[in-house]
Amino acid sequence: MVDILSIREDYDGRVATQHANARFLVPHIAKEGWALFCDGDVMFRGNVARLFDSLNPKYAVYCVKHKHEPSAGMKMDGQQQTRYARKNWSSFLVFNAQHEANRALTLDLVNTLPGRDLHRLCWLEDGQIGELGIEWNWLAGCSKPVDDPKVVHFTLGTPDMAGYERSAYSDEWRAQLNNWAA
Repeated sequence: MVDILSIREDYDGRVATQHANARFLVPHIAKEGWALFCDGDVMFRGNVARLFDSLNPKYAVYCVKHKHEPSAGMKMDGQQQTRYARKNWSSFLVFNAQHEANRALTLDLVNTLPGRDLHRLCWLEDGQIGELGIEWNWLAGCSKPVDDPKVVHFTLGTPDMAGYERSAYSDEWRAQLNNWAA
């Protein structure tokens, strides 16, 4: 049996975590319908159910097609910032679990393909990737300002991390956290 939860070295020696590559098993797990994956450093500000209202089944995946080219250095928690094609596209993915193209995402493929290839959605042709509006994965500190983002992604660091306490929407993030803790 293939271990889908192993931690392994990626293409250039950096560690690919369980979380980083497990997202590509979402269609395998869901088996049918639409299924959402998002990074853990996002804050929902809108009704995510509305996202599913107008999806076209001709697409295997939907995402925000960011043109994000971060500068070299560190990001949250002292993590090395990496650059690769389609950076942050895979941080918020809506999978069409029944799309033929997603059948390529087998346990073996996800466990053996380098993360850089998975994160750039290498198993898909360009025409199989639907585009979501920026409001569905707005990158705090990276994206141009927009009115009323539905999802704020604290990709550089969450407001509880040193240096990110005053990032955009940090007060709202703390208010949501306090509501959950109450």
